[in-house]
Amino acid sequence: MHKKNFYICRAKCKLFRMSGFRAYCDFSDFGGGENVGAGDIVRLGPAESRHLCGALRARAGDFADVFDLRGNAFACSIAGASQKSAALKVRERLFPPEPSPKIFVAQCLPKSAAFDEIIRQSVELGASGIFPLASARAVVRIDPADAEKKARKWAEKCAEAVKQSANLSRFEISAPAPLSGFLASAGGFDAKIVASLRKNARPILELMEGEFPSGVGRVCVLIGPEGDLTDAEYDAAERAGFLPASLGENVMKCDTAAMCALAVAKAFFGRK
Repeated sequence: MHKKNFYICRAKCKLFRMSGFRAYCDFSDFGGGENVGAGDIVRLGPAESRHLCGALRARAGDFADVFDLRGNAFACSIAGASQKSAALKVRERLFPPEPSPKIFVAQCLPKSAAFDEIIRQSVELGASGIFPLASARAVVRIDPADAEKKARKWAEKCAEAVKQSANLSRFEISAPAPLSGFLASAGGFDAKIVASLRKNARPILELMEGEFPSGVGRVCVLIGPEGDLTDAEYDAAERAGFLPASLGENVMKCDTAAMCALAVAKAFFGRK
């Protein structure tokens, strides 16, 4: 049984109950989700059509919510239940609540399976996005020519997590970038924290309580790879304004550390 989730439809000022079915669409036929309106027919790709009408056995007349990971979401009714190209008629635009604050995970790339889990759990926990980073000790090396392909694969993982979690808010996942470049451009956050094993790291909750007594709008937590950040990378992160935080006395795998830091940040900053 799905939870009773309600979104406020601003256009008509009424409550809308989210449907039990969810499907991803990039709305490329419309030039983007911002151009979609009531009465339009949205067609899903083959994979989404098979999942919706095959695996989930949705039928014509059933309701489904269609989303694009960029914050566009629509309440639809299934007009044609084809497993090759399902057609859905838009009933109205949905307005998923924006998370406050927006929390991002900057993750130095681990093995593929671990990163897939980080994507899934980040969406389920309500993060606003992930920055995949190449660092000195990262196990995975991304060929620049494959970066966009990787980004598309990760977007598919995001969409799967959205369908599970019903978190229809905008979720950003960028193409992989060097850690050094990310640190140089990370000025747009109100709170920056790096999970650290070094002696100068303060317990994460103590650090948050001491450094961020009032509310913040954008938070970033930086997590190293399986082999941890190098001393030079820790130093660079701290120079870029990332405060070193300890996640406890035990050494965690990087995917565990990411979710620990994200969960603590959600709980702490969400109460401000």
